[in-house]
Amino acid sequence: MRLELSDLPPWARAQAEKQLAASRRDGGTIAAAAKAARATGREFDSRGEYEFYMGTVLPGMAAGEIVKCEQHPQFILFPESEYNGIKLRSVRYTADFRLDYADGSVEIVEVKSKFVRRMQRDYPVRRRVFLEQVRPLGWKFREIITTDTKEDVDQWKKLAQKRSL
Repeated sequence: MRLELSDLPPWARAQAEKQLAASRRDGGTIAAAAKAARATGREFDSRGEYEFYMGTVLPGMAAGEIVKCEQHPQFILFPESEYNGIKLRSVRYTADFRLDYADGSVEIVEVKSKFVRRMQRDYPVRRRVFLEQVRPLGWKFREIITTDTKEDVDQWKKLAQKRSL
């Protein structure tokens, strides 16, 4: 069983978030994580995604519990259309991971920092529409909120850009 920050009592969660934030503010730690992420040959939009992949997905695949992992799957919430001469673009929801388990179940995982979650003001609406579409399918949904700051996010993006050059 894996313990999430949300499972902790408020005082312990606050202490753990403070310790995680302090360790992540160390530039060398982020740089080391980015270097290790590059070594996997996969693209990660954030340190949280990388840590989830390494800490949960890889061990699950090694144990045979997870049979397929798709990164950044896109789901169409509303197709492109037209209304009274107005072109309406399609609206998509892109998750971080789609995990298919050996028992046939499917889980969608979203990893977001508190900072990014606040900045993406439409995220709660897109998430709700997506959940209403997949609820009949019986899919599980997990949202992991990390303590990354704006500086952490910016530094990861900078290191990720170096990777793609």
